[in-house]
Amino acid sequence: MRPIKLEITGLQSFSKKQIINFDELTSMGLFGIFGETGSGKSTILDAMIFSIFDQIPRTMGNSGKNIRSSLNGDSNVLEVYFKFSLGEDIFEITRVYKKKYNRKGEEKFEQSNPIMIKNKDVIADTVKNVEAKVKEYFGIGINDFTRSVVLPQGKFSEFLKLKGAEKMTMLENIFDLDKYGTKMSDKISSKLSVLKEKIASLENQIKGKGDFSPELMRTLEGELKSKTTEHDSLVIEKMKVESDFSEMNSIKSFSEKLDFYNSELFRLEKTKNEIDVYSEKIKKHELANSFKIIIDEIKILENSIEVIQNEILASETILAEYNSSLNSFKNEEIQKQENLDSLHSVLKSLIIDYNELENLRKCEGYLNTLELKKNLLNEAINNFEVENYDCKLLKDNLQMNINDLSVFKNELEDLGEIDCITTSNLENEISILKSSISVLQNKFSQKISYEKSLESYKLETVTLLKNLDDILQESAKLEVKNLGNKAFELSKTLIHGENCPVCGSKEHPKRAQNSEDVDFKLLDNLLKSEENIRKNLLELSIKTKHSNEKLLEFKDLESVEVLEKNLALKEKNLIFLKDAEKNFNLKVGEINTKIVTLESTISNINSNILQKEKLVELNMDKIETYKKEIEIESEKISLLNLENTSLDCVVKRKIHLDTLDKEYRKTMLSLNSFEIELRSVKDKILEFSTKVGEITLNLARKYENMKNSKNDFDTKTKSLKTNSVKTGFLSNLDILNSILEFKLLQNMKIAIENYENDFIKYTHFKNEILISLDGKVFEEKKWSSLNFELQNLKMKNEILVKEITETSSYLERIQKLAYEAQDLLVQIDSLVLKEDDLLLLQKKFKGRKFVSFLARKRLDYIAYEASKRLKKITRGRYLLQVNKDCDFNIVDVFNNNHIRDSATLSGGETFIVSLVLALALSSQLQLKGNIQLEFFFLDEGFGTLDSTLLDRVIEILEEIRWKEKMKIGIISHVEDLKIRIPRRLEVSPAIPGETGSIIKLI
Repeated sequence: MRPIKLEITGLQSFSKKQIINFDELTSMGLFGIFGETGSGKSTILDAMIFSIFDQIPRTMGNSGKNIRSSLNGDSNVLEVYFKFSLGEDIFEITRVYKKKYNRKGEEKFEQSNPIMIKNKDVIADTVKNVEAKVKEYFGIGINDFTRSVVLPQGKFSEFLKLKGAEKMTMLENIFDLDKYGTKMSDKISSKLSVLKEKIASLENQIKGKGDFSPELMRTLEGELKSKTTEHDSLVIEKMKVESDFSEMNSIKSFSEKLDFYNSELFRLEKTKNEIDVYSEKIKKHELANSFKIIIDEIKILENSIEVIQNEILASETILAEYNSSLNSFKNEEIQKQENLDSLHSVLKSLIIDYNELENLRKCEGYLNTLELKKNLLNEAINNFEVENYDCKLLKDNLQMNINDLSVFKNELEDLGEIDCITTSNLENEISILKSSISVLQNKFSQKISYEKSLESYKLETVTLLKNLDDILQESAKLEVKNLGNKAFELSKTLIHGENCPVCGSKEHPKRAQNSEDVDFKLLDNLLKSEENIRKNLLELSIKTKHSNEKLLEFKDLESVEVLEKNLALKEKNLIFLKDAEKNFNLKVGEINTKIVTLESTISNINSNILQKEKLVELNMDKIETYKKEIEIESEKISLLNLENTSLDCVVKRKIHLDTLDKEYRKTMLSLNSFEIELRSVKDKILEFSTKVGEITLNLARKYENMKNSKNDFDTKTKSLKTNSVKTGFLSNLDILNSILEFKLLQNMKIAIENYENDFIKYTHFKNEILISLDGKVFEEKKWSSLNFELQNLKMKNEILVKEITETSSYLERIQKLAYEAQDLLVQIDSLVLKEDDLLLLQKKFKGRKFVSFLARKRLDYIAYEASKRLKKITRGRYLLQVNKDCDFNIVDVFNNNHIRDSATLSGGETFIVSLVLALALSSQLQLKGNIQLEFFFLDEGFGTLDSTLLDRVIEILEEIRWKEKMKIGIISHVEDLKIRIPRRLEVSPAIPGETGSIIKLI
């Protein structure tokens, strides 16, 4: 997560909109927010938390419903806009609350629908939808967010102080470890259920396949072999009978065909005369068809002559009509020209003076403006009098409120002051007593711890001394063996008469004997163990001495019960003093409320007086302005040089001139219209004259065509009559009757062709069959006998083939079932192995053991990372460890590795440990499992550090900024921090009655 932009309006001390550009603010990685106490620094964190979770834990409580405490008193709207990135996605969230009043005047707050935008697209626009999307993308709630990402006041050390179970629950939430718990178990159970169903299904499939035993398969194979042999013998017998039957069948077929061909040839002989008649009619048709072409041409010429005569008659009629229209248009042209001349004379009488008309129009406008200005002047004078009177009433009311304010201030002074010093001293004494009791209890605890440690050291010393004695005895035995071996080696080099380097004797009657081999590795280990035990004994001696010294320090301890009784008495007195102080403050608060109300009323009246005085002055200025404008308008009218400038005369004269001008324009339009009509008539005359010439020329051509057509008609008629008589036709009608219809002609030709083809074909087929028979004769009895025998053989063959097919198919199905069953058994074995693996996993993931294990590992790593930074800040003094209950302990290396509970830390120490834990946690945190945090914010604690520790903390933060690329923000009022942080926001506190808190980027 990385913030980009934050806008705050009406939240706590921010009355008006304040904008923070985090891209500029975080440009150098480490940044700060500084300002006086109560200036609104922490409100910036509240705004970010509020925009995401709709809650401000610091002021609204956990429920997030008490919005009244977070709304600025001078604002009616609380609005926060937050723009930030999660990975590569850009998000924007806007939340708005508005203050309203019901009919009774009671104050209430109404929340507008929040809006959540992702990459410029709206993804949620209701409270529930935005809440769901925040949960989807962040994956953690507000409590975990304020413990690890944005740490507001009161939340900074919460992770340190959380008890073990709560701490583990928080880690499970923010690291999304629940997916390894119930979800993983459910997932494994679901897969197990599916596997069991698959195994049961496969077993049922095997059962459903029936009997496929090897004995059954052997029986079927024997039956198949027997039937196949029987079928082969039957096929040979069937082939011999088929050959004999086929030969007899051929003779039968040839005899039947010969009878058919003889009958067909007899039928053709009967139709021969009819075919001859058809041939004669076709010849006459072909001759008549050649004369028909000439007859058709003569008929076309006859029709053409008739058409030309009709066209000539029509053209003469049209020519007469065009001549009549042409004369009519010429008469119309003369009439139009006369009307045009008349309009020209009327137009001259309607010309007016346009300069006079323009001046009249201007004068009318000036006169209307002048009337308006006079009305405005009267209105301004009336307003001046009303505002002046209201101002006087306000000043009287102001004096009354000032007098009341003086009375309440005197009453406040008479109350005096309450004695706060006694209360403060008593609180200090109680604080000192509590501290003393805590120190005393801590000392008692330390005394018990040292006593236990001393007892432990004594037992450990006894054990070590016993181990040392055993090691020394074993070492001595090995040393003796080693010396014996060395003496043996030396004796081998002795020469008779020379001195022994051990005893000095020159005689060597009894030399050393070789003993067993010595285990030098065991000897070395014993020597090292001896050295380690001696070191441990020395260390235990030092620790025992230190514990005895510490116990002497705790010898004379004061009684805790006496201090606790004294504390209870002082706390009772403090309650009495605080009740008195509370009553006094209530009285002072009531008077102060009245004073503030009166001061606010006086301020409002002063503001109203100033406003009224401004209105009086404004009306005075208006009066002067309107008077000057009236003079200017009057001067404009005089410059027009009109005879009469009264509004009625000007309007009447303007109307008269406008009427003449309209008549002029209307006459001009009529003149233009007549000119267009005259031009159209002249165009028509030209058009009709052209068409008369074209029609006359066309008539001459038609007369010539008709003459030529008549000559061709006479010539062709004479030629046809001469040639038809020569070929035997009596008349044109006889020629036409001899022409056959196309369908009849085609049928005759087909009949002739079919007759000729059939005669040739049947004669040829008859000769071929006589050659094939070669004198053989068909015997009906023999053919029937062979046919019966063949049908019986075929029936037997079909039965055998069917039995062989069924047996073979059954055998193949049995073999296939056996193969499929084997494959199913292999699948079942594979699934059973998977089932065993899942059952093992189910046992391991049962309950929340694995989740707790992961959370503990995360916690140990966070403690390890935090410990490295803590060691660096404290120069190696403190380390951090996690005990068996998952609570944090502090190891004081400089105090003999003494382990301290985190509750015993001072304010500065608590801040440092909380800081390194928060940094380690945030560096490990990923939102929704895959979005790395780029941002860390903390708000408190720097005031508890001295200058040296402050420098070390800043060094660590700078190191994180550069190494982990994280933006780190801190909120503080400590001035020393300002010079250490290069980029910062300065928050100026609100000024009552003037302005809210203001943010400035430095």
